[in-house]
Amino acid sequence: MDAQTFPNPFKTELPADEPLIIMSRTFDAPLDLVWKVWTEKEHVALWWGFGNNEVIEYDVRTGGKWRIEGISPDGTLWVMFGTYLAVEPKTMIRNTFVVEGQFEEDARFYEEHHFEERDGKTFYRSVSNVDSIATRDAIVETGMEWGANVSMVKFDEILERLKAEK
Repeated sequence: MDAQTFPNPFKTELPADEPLIIMSRTFDAPLDLVWKVWTEKEHVALWWGFGNNEVIEYDVRTGGKWRIEGISPDGTLWVMFGTYLAVEPKTMIRNTFVVEGQFEEDARFYEEHHFEERDGKTFYRSVSNVDSIATRDAIVETGMEWGANVSMVKFDEILERLKAEK
């Protein structure tokens, strides 16, 4: 499935001269609710990746660690982990991101996530900074954009359920 066939796909930018992946989208929910689904372990286990995950650690605070182990549909175990370098509640998260065994020496990259409420909706923008354009392109080749959009379909379903419960 092409990323653009999703109901609310990420807008993805890959600058030609910088090793960046920039993704943005708007959530049809207020910031408080988006932040809750983004940062609470029980919700993350349901929307992250393929949805068959174990959130081993998810301590969203400056200096905290995160680790998620997930099984893809083909049975592959994916282990992702990192450290929260800076957290400004309901505004910004800066963290490292490593996919165990994916690249030489488990290359890490840096992500920065920004959240902003606009007229009752939440605008989200992330910037992932990797070590080279070749590594960035290899990450994109893994199907990262498709996987991110699959995650956001599940994220939106959680938002809708929580909005209905209010």
